[in-house]
Amino acid sequence: MIRARLAPQGDARRIAVDIRTDHDADSQLWWETTSGDAPAVPERLDAVALALTPKAMNFSQDLHLEGPVSWRLLANLEEYVDAWTTWRPDLYRPVAITADEVVDDRGAGAGALADRAVAAVSGGVDGVFGAYASHLGLLGRRSLPIVDAVLVQGFDIPLGDDAAFDHAARGARAMTDEIGISLVTVRTNWQDVADPEWQMTFGIAVAAVLHLFGDRAGTALQAADTTYRTVTVPWGSNPVTSPLLSSSRMRLFQPGGGVTRTQKVAAIGGLASVREHIRVCWQGEDLGRNCGVCEKCVRTKVNFLAAGHGTVPALGPLAPGQLRTLTVGSEGARAVLVELLDETDHLDAATVEDLRWLLDQPIQPH
Repeated sequence: MIRARLAPQGDARRIAVDIRTDHDADSQLWWETTSGDAPAVPERLDAVALALTPKAMNFSQDLHLEGPVSWRLLANLEEYVDAWTTWRPDLYRPVAITADEVVDDRGAGAGALADRAVAAVSGGVDGVFGAYASHLGLLGRRSLPIVDAVLVQGFDIPLGDDAAFDHAARGARAMTDEIGISLVTVRTNWQDVADPEWQMTFGIAVAAVLHLFGDRAGTALQAADTTYRTVTVPWGSNPVTSPLLSSSRMRLFQPGGGVTRTQKVAAIGGLASVREHIRVCWQGEDLGRNCGVCEKCVRTKVNFLAAGHGTVPALGPLAPGQLRTLTVGSEGARAVLVELLDETDHLDAATVEDLRWLLDQPIQPH
């Protein structure tokens, strides 16, 4: 069994959790706020339950939280476990998740915080669009004011790469400032102590961070990175299991599933800060900047062109034939490229021909 409890809190900007297991040495998970308004130490261990569920499933160890946890979240996590053990039985096994105290929140809600949201941002198209569209009221009744955007070090940018994270944070802050949202930056060692496979777990890891902000918001925004037309499962963020990462007082919502990546770029591409600082790259040597040549960087260049925004400084120009230098690494990446074929009004004939050529090539997993 895995047991977890809040550690003695000696630093108001750091939330730590002591972890004991039957299969491994004792460890400690922590989240540390490095800029902005730090969340309070949580009354419930909902964030901890989320953070440790993948580890429990991966090691086939039941998880027990030594403190209060929301009934609704525990019920949702039972469904989450069913889904992921069905999709990835090679990675996950069924487990039970229990707590010293189960807080019956079935008839409750977020109260006064229900109409306030906290949003995850990495500096990329999906997160910036989600925060922008919600905060500016572009999502109809789904729109909520964003009280904080949250950028995390220890996920796509490692804890040891402070220079890259500082650069990414400056860019993200420029964008959230222009939108009118405050930015909070957080560091965590979650990948070191609790992550079995990042591509399958990043969604629940981000959700755990957002649940820490239940002292100021009742909705957690984790933007959709695919459309409903191109849903990919198993994948760490998806419209099947991501909404399950909710309690009655913190609902997880994924804005953007009904619009393509080019449509998102069309909405945010007029912001000067986006043109200067959008960050989509995960393959370059400097993780705080775009490399400009990987599949995602080049694809996003095409999105900006297709949206009518032209070349942007953050990514640089699309070189002639550059699409033909790429390999497509997954079905999800291919699906996003396929969507571009319906969005070619602003693309020249050579770019469209190169895009069709790329889609004819076999997928080559990275």
